[in-house]
Amino acid sequence: MPVSLDDYILGESDESIRIDSSPDCSEAVLALARQANRSLTIFTHKLDRRIYNSLDIYTATLKLASRSRHSQIRIIIKDSSDAVQRGSRLVELSHRLSSRVHFRTPPTEYRDFSEEFVIVDEVGLLHRRLATRYDADLNFCEPKKSRQLQKFFDECWEKSAQDPNLRQLHL
Repeated sequence: MPVSLDDYILGESDESIRIDSSPDCSEAVLALARQANRSLTIFTHKLDRRIYNSLDIYTATLKLASRSRHSQIRIIIKDSSDAVQRGSRLVELSHRLSSRVHFRTPPTEYRDFSEEFVIVDEVGLLHRRLATRYDADLNFCEPKKSRQLQKFFDECWEKSAQDPNLRQLHL
């Protein structure tokens, strides 16, 4: 990624940026999360550690979750086995702030969806058309596509269930 994402403003900078590596995807998620005011929506296949497990992303997500009682962080994860086995900062955050950070697993009819995306405040978007690759489009002001994917996410969320593997055990 040849440009600094610090120059882009959520809801204003309408330029598509091509991403092609896991470090760039992680940097893009971080840039979006740092500017989030209301919501962070993630549809992911496995919560890839190379993208989502940095301390900076944890801190930005914690800041969003603590900003307001109306802050909403929702994550649909298709396969949580790696996050459970190797640990995940976002899963830890969901245990710490269980009323603000929510994980669910999609129902069967959504399991073949091959894309992965991050939406911030229903306007900022990181979209990977194939979750198995790091090729992605990033845009800080993509309301139309963000709303389409948010609608898909909301439909899936309504039919999804809490992932039993991600529940916190109280001993």
